[in-house]
Amino acid sequence: MTRLLLWMLLLFSGGGWAACTVSTVNASFGSVTSFALSGNGEVETTGTLVVACDAVLNVLTNDSVTLNFTSASVSGNSRATMKRTDNAAITDVIPTRLCGLSGCASSSEVQINNSYTWSGNTLLGLLGSKRYNIPLYFRTVPGQNVTAGPYQVLLTFSINYNVCALGIGSLCTSPQTGTATTTILLNMTVTNDCSAMTTPDVNFNSAPLVQSFPTVSQAIAVTCTKGSTYTIGINNGANALNNVRRMVSGSNTMSYDIYKEASGNRWGSSGSERWTSATSSQVSTDGLLRTYNYTAKVLTSQATPPAGTYTDTLIVDVAF
Repeated sequence: MTRLLLWMLLLFSGGGWAACTVSTVNASFGSVTSFALSGNGEVETTGTLVVACDAVLNVLTNDSVTLNFTSASVSGNSRATMKRTDNAAITDVIPTRLCGLSGCASSSEVQINNSYTWSGNTLLGLLGSKRYNIPLYFRTVPGQNVTAGPYQVLLTFSINYNVCALGIGSLCTSPQTGTATTTILLNMTVTNDCSAMTTPDVNFNSAPLVQSFPTVSQAIAVTCTKGSTYTIGINNGANALNNVRRMVSGSNTMSYDIYKEASGNRWGSSGSERWTSATSSQVSTDGLLRTYNYTAKVLTSQATPPAGTYTDTLIVDVAF
């Protein structure tokens, strides 16, 4: 029996096998609005760790691949952080989580100087054509208030693999073991967006004469991407004539207009009549919320129209 077993081991041992090769497929979040990052949610994308070998015995479950997260080109709190690539003066960063499972389930996050191992049936299920295609899950950390632009980070890994090429039963006779260093690039393009706009109705109340209607002073508030430059416009409404806004009551009309702050400069929808974000009336400390104070007036040069309820509808737009 002893001689038979030795003969079988010699039969299946074969020649030496070359080391496995390790590579990655880079990961990209694509284009993401800034408010998808500043809220409570997380954005996820996937890269791939590829371990390709000369031969893989796909009936054994004791193969293993261990990822050691050694460093990142930019990091903070033991995580890789994406940084703007187009302007070194901008210090905004986006922290990311690297995980071995989708959604970072089962405490599978891997921080710098830590590791994660795939083995057993989990690893076997990732085998295809003599290579393991192992998904790497990346998620953003919620609550990031950043400017729009391109972001990226380079992660460096040390990969330990133990992959069987030949075996008898549960015994591996030709293991392929080794360590390799590889990197993966993670990137994202943050886009400008606005998440909220407050546009209160204008109410001139009641008056017997056009000269008696009060001037209404109010504000439009807009929440947009940090550091974004945009213009905000108000169209002429549904009943304008010769670039003059008009409210209507049946077939009767009453002219009015809207001005930037108390300046007398008309707030319109094109050209210099649009309002630039750089000259907003107020801006919040975090740079997201801008307020635009305006005045609305009934034009006193017109004849007083018949009594009635006069209305109009305006559209406010933001253009980056």
